[in-house]
Amino acid sequence: MNKNKIIFAIIWVLVLWAIFWWISLLNSSWNTTKRPRLSTEDFKIWTYNLDKAKLDEIVKDFKKTNTAYENKNITVENFSDYKDYEDSLLASIVQWKAPDVFLLNNFEKSYLENQTAGINPTLINPNDFRKNYKTFFWDDLISKTSDWSWQTIDFVTWVPVWYETLWIFYNKRFWIKSTDLESWAWVSTVVNIIKERNPDIIPLWMWNWSTVNDSQDIITQFFMLSWDSWVNSFDQVTDVWLKEAFSTYYSYADEKDPNAYDTKYNEMKKDWKTNLELFSAWDLAMIIGYPSMIDKINWSWFNKSFLFAEPFPHYFSSKGKTLVRYSYFVVNKDTKDETLAFDFLKYLSDEKWARNFLSKFTYLLPALVTLEQDKLWERIHDSYNVVLWDFYKEWDDWLFSSFDKWITSYYDTEMVKILDNTMTYIEEVKKLQKFIQCKYNKIYNLQNLSVSCDN
Repeated sequence: MNKNKIIFAIIWVLVLWAIFWWISLLNSSWNTTKRPRLSTEDFKIWTYNLDKAKLDEIVKDFKKTNTAYENKNITVENFSDYKDYEDSLLASIVQWKAPDVFLLNNFEKSYLENQTAGINPTLINPNDFRKNYKTFFWDDLISKTSDWSWQTIDFVTWVPVWYETLWIFYNKRFWIKSTDLESWAWVSTVVNIIKERNPDIIPLWMWNWSTVNDSQDIITQFFMLSWDSWVNSFDQVTDVWLKEAFSTYYSYADEKDPNAYDTKYNEMKKDWKTNLELFSAWDLAMIIGYPSMIDKINWSWFNKSFLFAEPFPHYFSSKGKTLVRYSYFVVNKDTKDETLAFDFLKYLSDEKWARNFLSKFTYLLPALVTLEQDKLWERIHDSYNVVLWDFYKEWDDWLFSSFDKWITSYYDTEMVKILDNTMTYIEEVKKLQKFIQCKYNKIYNLQNLSVSCDN
């Protein structure tokens, strides 16, 4: 063998060794299908704003399907308050008692992402993810890294199962038609008609006090209705769209105006009534909320025959963005049962088992495109004739978008307070932008740690 052939053979050996080393490293760091012995500790899943009993059913079905885990004790904890959930999660990480799988929300680039493990592309292929999931998930949940040869690799970071958009629930008793809610111009028209026919009826509820639905997300959705820009982050909300959004919101909600729509404001405050109580008593014609509000509507004994719904209107057709809310499951990078954790995520990404999950939570829209045709025609609650299709416009699918609140807990709490202050909302929102940016730099970027955010 001549010298050139020897050199060539050595190079090929080195290349093959490098490839083998890289694959081994990738499999090790990305948690592949290796099956180490299960930890003797409980496997913990933490969620928020879901039904624990239904989640327990999901876990039971997962164990039945994956018999390797049938004797593993898998516990579920569900928090009703997001702030409690966030605080408990941070405390558990510090104490090395964090759950193996937990939820994050799409409204913030969470500093908890550093506590999560990416998903090996061989487990959930990014190209398959793009084919199978709604388009707005692509930007949110696919990340990039570089391999040993500096080639860019896509990988799915987390697994979504559902999403929600805001809807207008309405009482058909007040002669409201589907076409009346196609734009805010039409909404204003039907509001005036209802007021003329029924002076004692509140046409549309947006006011904050005693509002059981998410008023902070209603104003957020108005931020995103900008027709000349694409607003999907709090720092992008300019003075122009700040004034436009609050102007629209307050036009349906200012109790200080004797001609305003929420004339029962003081009465409600005195009697501690909620907007859902007014809605069920037929003192209120329309109410805005997420589909998950259906359980509360049912508990308030709303009439079974007159409940209908439509998607949140835009100012103009195909202008602005539609706010989507969802949570996604992530794996704790320090889990002692990484194979079980990723098998659970794989389980939730499979069409059959995603269908099973959504059958327990019938009011949630499916993240998988393949489930739409079947799921969209299902009732969101057995007691009502409302189906998921009522809240979905396929031709506006490309408008769906997350909104970056920076830090969800601060944004939601402070925005609700601002909505109750009609006089200084512009100054208050600007202060909130600076405050959250300061907090974000401290918590996420570890910058300006000695600077007070209250200044």
